[in-house]
Amino acid sequence: MQQRKHICTRCQKGFSTAHAKQQHISDSLNHHVCHVCSSPLDYPTEEELNEHLEHDHNICTTCDRQFSTPRQLLQHDIDKHNMCVSCRRYFDNSYNLKSHKISHAKRNIGCPGCSRLFPTNSAMMLHLEAGTCDSGVDLDKINQLAFECYQAQWYKSSNANFDFKCPTCQTPFAYMSGILQHAESDSCEAGLGSTSPLGIFLEFSRSSIDCESSEC
Repeated sequence: MQQRKHICTRCQKGFSTAHAKQQHISDSLNHHVCHVCSSPLDYPTEEELNEHLEHDHNICTTCDRQFSTPRQLLQHDIDKHNMCVSCRRYFDNSYNLKSHKISHAKRNIGCPGCSRLFPTNSAMMLHLEAGTCDSGVDLDKINQLAFECYQAQWYKSSNANFDFKCPTCQTPFAYMSGILQHAESDSCEAGLGSTSPLGIFLEFSRSSIDCESSEC
């Protein structure tokens, strides 16, 4: 019986020739070999191989494309694969990435009715609409202020199923927080600038709530 001198220690199998062993490594699902290294490295999982290819060879394993520097690979991941720079998570599209980035944003937008801080105006408005503010402001109060604002003609909807609409693209919304989130995204050119209808509503509602909270 021919002696099997070439042992695969990972699979505990012996082979009669080095070529037979190498063929086993190439075909086996237990082996994941880096063919870029001058002395091929063998990894137990595909995840570990991909990590090696990315970190040591600047290779995008999704596109099977190699880059000259880590910075070029990073920029590729950001541009093509919607990667979050802060936590290195990947997203299906740029909209989901932008929504996720809010979780990393500084909370510097104050609620006019309490001391809580929020990363976006839409998050602050949702807090008020939900009735969780110490001021007692709720959805009915926000809707009342929205219709009282002199800019209401631009975002008030004639649709029987929706009270509001985007003043720029006319997309209907049930809540003011929804329009604000829409304006904060890249899906429309609507903005929250101080002279825009939504920006004026924000200032009007903030002043009204602040005044009522301080009993001015």
